[in-house]
Amino acid sequence: SESRHALTVMRLKPGDKIILFDGEGASYQAFLQGSQGKRVVAVLEKILENEACPAVNIHLVQGLPKGEKMELIVQKAVEIGVHSIYPLQCRRSIAQLKGSMVEKKLRRWESIAREACKQSGRNRCLTINPALSLTELLAVMQSRPAVALYERERTTGYKEVLRTLIPRCYKKDLFLLVGPEGGWDEDEIQELTGRGVHTASLGSRVLRTETAGLVASALALYEAGDLGTP
Repeated sequence: SESRHALTVMRLKPGDKIILFDGEGASYQAFLQGSQGKRVVAVLEKILENEACPAVNIHLVQGLPKGEKMELIVQKAVEIGVHSIYPLQCRRSIAQLKGSMVEKKLRRWESIAREACKQSGRNRCLTINPALSLTELLAVMQSRPAVALYERERTTGYKEVLRTLIPRCYKKDLFLLVGPEGGWDEDEIQELTGRGVHTASLGSRVLRTETAGLVASALALYEAGDLGTP
């Protein structure tokens, strides 16, 4: 598909300069030599400077939203610098991933992530994990720092939690949990806090599920010094 895009959409010709990336943080300057059938042949000229890893690895745990909202979340998460996404099947999730739909959705999201990498100049691909239940997620997170954004939290602000956690998360992992359209179920919040997950409010305005995680991710990376500097 990348070769077809280069030849039929970008209309690249032999001799044209291109930038290649391996999805692991390395980029290469190359030139197009030609094509062999449906494949493009390129010659590497030099290795470019690797993309710096973010100061904190943000793992966005997103309660499964309905419709195509997840596609927007994936695209913007790539642009912001999120490390990985964990789709979460919550009690109030309207969307349900079952059977063949699981693999189909995952392939679609991965395709969107690759396109967003190319558009944003990011050469380290976002990891999109299979959808998990809350029990499975807790097993993955273990005791690593985590914050659940909770619209009913009245005493603890997200800014306060970040300033406590970010110094502990330097070059490590931070999980940010966002509920689906219907919000978190009370039992889910109790289970999360019982396992050491912080709850925090993003402020007086209630954000949509497709907005909250992106805002929280950007704020965390800014607090860690990863955004706002050239």
